[in-house]
Amino acid sequence: MSNQNELLASQRVLSMLESACEYSEKILDNIPSVFVVLNEHNQVIRANHAFCALTGCAMENALHLDFTSFFTTENREILMRHFNHLRTSEHGEATVRIKLEISGSDSESLGKPFYWHIFQLEHISRAEGRVISIIGDDLSGLYQSELKLMSIFSSIPLGLMVLNRHGGIEEVLSEYCHVLLNRDALAGESLQAILSRENPESQTELAQVFSTLNDCAGKDKSIFTTYENVLHEIGYLCVDRGGSNEKWIKPRFQPIVKNNMVDRYMVIMEDNTESLTAQRQIEKADLLGKQAQALYECAIRDPLSGLYTRLFMNDSVKRLVAEFTRGNIAELSLLMFDVDNFKSVNDTYGHAAGDTVIKEFGRIIRHCLRDTDIPVRYGGEEFLVALPINDTQELGGTIVAERIRSQLENTEIPAGNGKYIRVTVSGGVATCRKRDTLGDLIERADNQLYIAKHKGKNRICTQANDGQE
Repeated sequence: MSNQNELLASQRVLSMLESACEYSEKILDNIPSVFVVLNEHNQVIRANHAFCALTGCAMENALHLDFTSFFTTENREILMRHFNHLRTSEHGEATVRIKLEISGSDSESLGKPFYWHIFQLEHISRAEGRVISIIGDDLSGLYQSELKLMSIFSSIPLGLMVLNRHGGIEEVLSEYCHVLLNRDALAGESLQAILSRENPESQTELAQVFSTLNDCAGKDKSIFTTYENVLHEIGYLCVDRGGSNEKWIKPRFQPIVKNNMVDRYMVIMEDNTESLTAQRQIEKADLLGKQAQALYECAIRDPLSGLYTRLFMNDSVKRLVAEFTRGNIAELSLLMFDVDNFKSVNDTYGHAAGDTVIKEFGRIIRHCLRDTDIPVRYGGEEFLVALPINDTQELGGTIVAERIRSQLENTEIPAGNGKYIRVTVSGGVATCRKRDTLGDLIERADNQLYIAKHKGKNRICTQANDGQE
């Protein structure tokens, strides 16, 4: 009975082993990797479906094929050298890992890169000799991704490179680096030396930046963030390409971390030539505009009083007269002032005191007017104001003139040596008529000014409304 039980148990074990072998065979047949077993003549004695699909052979035809026949002569020699090494090795567990392209039976398989894991098996059968097993993984998809990534790096207008802790260029990731730095060979060069030669005025800043990079290397990655302000201090750097063909770049540094420690650095160099050139053109145009505006202001603005000059009056006040004639302005008044006894101020206190009087009277006029009014220094101590009126709530010319006169009368003006003086002004006001020219309006305002002077000064006289159109 005991022998019978042992026999049944042995049969169950054999059945389980057969099932396990069948299951293992199915696994090998269905794995995506290529799997083959070679005899000592490098002939296939076991293969899976992936190998058959790669070589285009049916399973029965794949057996006893020369595995090395699927490789070029050069790659076949590499394989044979590794096969011989494994077969003569004293250690059965020795393995080899290599990358080799396979040249299959069709154009799709030709040139496909594979990563091969080759190892020696214990003898399956002494008739087969020293057996080698090979597993191969198709790297073509990975290669395509790498090629695509490298093509992106090569085509983008950015300089990408890897630096060691001392600022030496270890790897150039973008071909545009050669364009930006105007050099054919960069690997092994010092980026600091290259940039310093082109930008001697920035040597101090560059030395500080690369010294900081060296200090951060080998330390925790958090230390890098504390130095970011220093690394961003580098301004635009010039790379001279001969003549006027220069590039302007601004490098940025990012740490490459290994085990949470700063190991190396990625450098990103952006070509800012066009944007910087455009910015400088804008700044130049803005400067030219400001210079032109300053020249225009010098031409139309009296520097002492801050009022307009007669040059500006000839155009602007004429335009107001024309607008009144067309009915676009309800009323237009012209105010004319003359500082009383101005010659005696100059004679008594000096011309500096006279200039102060002109300056202060100009300030008072500006203070009493609106933006639409036009104040003019007509000449010497004479002043003129054009006052357009469209709203019935707006003050008329006589009221504004009287306000200006009163403020000047009540203002103490420094005359030097701690002395203060008071001056007065006389004024005449004329209202524009339909057929008036600027000359007509000035003449009538001047006549009213003469009357004010004749009546004792420090007063405003206004032209009577005689009903003329």
